[in-house]
Parts: sequence; structure tokens; C-alpha cells
Amino acid sequence: MAQDSILRQARHHLRWLLVAPSLLLWWLIGQFDKTNVSLIVADPSFLAELQLEGRNAELGGLMSAFFLGYGVAVFLWGFLVDRFGPRKCLMGGTLIWSLALFWMSRGTDLQELLLARFLLGVGAGNMWPVSNALTNRWFPVGEHSRAQTFWLTGAPLGTALGIPVVSFLMLAQGWRGMLLDLAFLSLLPIVSFTLIADHPRRQKKISAREVEHIETSHRQSAATHRMHFRELFHASSFWLLTFCFLVSVLTTYTMIQWLPRFLITQRGLSFRDMTLWITLGYLLATGVMLLLGYLADRTMQRALTASGACLALVLLLLPGAFWLPPIGSALVLGMLISVPVIIAALNGALLHTLVQPEAVARGTGIYTGIGNLFAALGPFAFGVSINLLDGQYWGGFLFLAVLNALGAASYYALHRKTPRAKQPSSIPVGL
Repeated sequence: MAQDSILRQARHHLRWLLVAPSLLLWWLIGQFDKTNVSLIVADPSFLAELQLEGRNAELGGLMSAFFLGYGVAVFLWGFLVDRFGPRKCLMGGTLIWSLALFWMSRGTDLQELLLARFLLGVGAGNMWPVSNALTNRWFPVGEHSRAQTFWLTGAPLGTALGIPVVSFLMLAQGWRGMLLDLAFLSLLPIVSFTLIADHPRRQKKISAREVEHIETSHRQSAATHRMHFRELFHASSFWLLTFCFLVSVLTTYTMIQWLPRFLITQRGLSFRDMTLWITLGYLLATGVMLLLGYLADRTMQRALTASGACLALVLLLLPGAFWLPPIGSALVLGMLISVPVIIAALNGALLHTLVQPEAVARGTGIYTGIGNLFAALGPFAFGVSINLLDGQYWGGFLFLAVLNALGAASYYALHRKTPRAKQPSSIPVGL
């Protein structure tokens, strides 16, 4: 009887037992695929084979090629998700990035790797529209920050797990063997999403209670005005959200791509020690993200929460990079990855309150596409700044601090500009 009760209770939370973990797995593996280049460019055998030692601008371009492909493709993916549904688009994009990794494992020169990284970005461009659409369809409004935060922990957690996993594979098989392994691993999420429908009402073995819980929340939220797709282009709140996403993605991937090299070349950590301590920092970031996501849902002050997170990064970034012992720098800088990732999660929850449900994927495609196109300049510009400052990194970190100060101000303006949603009293907010 107790077991039957547990099973019945589990059916009332299928969104948390199936949908959220599947999205988390997808983002974990996607993060392996996005960030492996940060370790590749620190690998002496790779640098020697492709004659890239000391060519920081070219290495930054290799990092940025992904974001160019991502930024171009995400516009199209937003329309495709609204037209064909998130599940089909997830499977198609995942196949593309698996093929791109296979191509990279066979690459023989920098130009070929640049094209493969661009294709990887094209395939991964579906991640935001797919994830945001599924979150909007499958989760009650009062759970959107937590749901977005849950699967977006795949970014720091995927990096935390990816660094030791990718490092092990590189040490065992070289950078080419590592990429080949990741190409096959990337196909794994397709299996879990064969079990998930685009809408909870179409899901097999879901309880009527859970469907009603989700749909009641959406009906109550629909009572407030939300914009149609065309209205977004005239809404200052949407463009503030777009700039805030630019801050998020530029900060996230610039830090993820350059931190391993910074800790090795500037702070004197060995490759093995860097891997250990920055991994612990990313694990701390995961805990910070989950806490902030919970607080944002409980208070329904999502823009204000994001503003405070950006301000914390501004205050801690430069001291964390240069004033602490090397181990302390690795921990603090790894933990600060939580800030741009949590504000990206809160952006998704804020968008759900601005736009009609049928336009969520397209709206996501617009703001993430613009953000990623401009963010493609981040890793490249960081590399250029290193050359201009004779190998010093302080200019790049100062740029990220100023950018997040602008992000804090933008979120505060968004907080003042938009009405704060209230938790519907008739709907429970717990899991």
C-alpha cells in the first residue's frame, strides 16, 4: 500500500520526475560539447599540431565560432519550435551537433575546426527555444524560475563534470579521441525525449490532477495582459530583457572558455590542480543557482533578484581573480559562473510573463539570437585584450565587471517598469 501511494504521488509530479531531469541531462551533455574547446586550447599537443601556440586571437576566434553559429541559427529554431514542436526540434538539433563533433575529431587545420565549431553552434541553437517552450507548457507559472534554474544548472554542473571527464578522455585518448567519444554521448538525450510529449495533456500515464494543476495556473496567468509576438518589437521591456541576456551569455562563455588558461598561465596552477579546484567552484555555483531560483519564485521578484546577482559579480570578480591565493581564485571564479547562468534562467521566467504562450519559442529565439550574435565577440575580444596588455588578463575581467554593472542597472529598470506577478493563491507552489 505504501508503495502504491508513492507511485500515485509520483504521477502527480511527472514534470519534475521526467521533463525536468531530461532537460537537465540534455544541458549537461550540451555543456560538455560547448566547453571542451576551453581544455583543447590549453592542450600543448593540440597547439603544437595546429601551430597555434601564442596565437591568442585565433584561439579566441575558435571559441567564438560556436557563438556565431548559435546566434544565427537560434532565430530560425524559435520559429521551427513554434511550428513543429520542441521535441522534434530537440532531436534534429542534437543530431547536428553530434555530427559536428565527429567532424572536429577529424579536422586537420584551423579553418576546418572553425567551420565545425560553427556547425556545432547551429545545432545547439535549438536549446533555448526548446527548453523555454517545454518549461512554459509543462510547469505552473509559480514554478517557472525553479524549473528554468533546474535545467540551467546543467551549465555550471556540466562544466564541473565536463572538466574532469573531458580531461580524462584527453589524457587517455588525445583531443581527437575525446571529441569522438562526445559525438556518441551526445545522442543519449534523444532516447529520454522519445518518452515526453510536447504538451502535458498529450502525455501518456500522466495524472488528470497534474494536468489540471498546470492548466489552471496558465489560465489564471492569462488573465493578465501578455503581448503577441509582433508587439515585442515595440516593447522596451523586451529589449531590456534582450540586453540582459547578452550580459548573461557573454559573461558565461567568456569566463568558461578563458578561466582554465588564466588559472594555469597567470595563477600558476597545474592542469590537474586547476581541474580539481575549478570543478569545486562550479559545484558551488550550482548550489547558489538553485537557492536564487527558489528565492525568485517565492518572492516573485525575478528582475530584482537578477539585478542583485549582477551587482555581486561586479564586487567580487576582480578581487576574486587577483587578490586571493590561486586555489581561492579558482573557487571564487568558478562559483561566480552562477551569476550569468541564473540571470539567464530568470530571463526565461520573465519572458513567460511578457508574451503569449504560442510565441514563447519565437520570442526566445529573438532575444537569445541577438544575445549570442554579439556574445560571439566576447571570447575573441578577451583574447585580443590579453595581447594588447602584454599577456595580462585584468583588462578582460574589468570589461566583464563593467558589463555586469550595466546588467544590474538594466534589471533594476525592468523591475521598476513591469508589474510584479503574484503567486495565485489557489495553486500550491511547492513541488
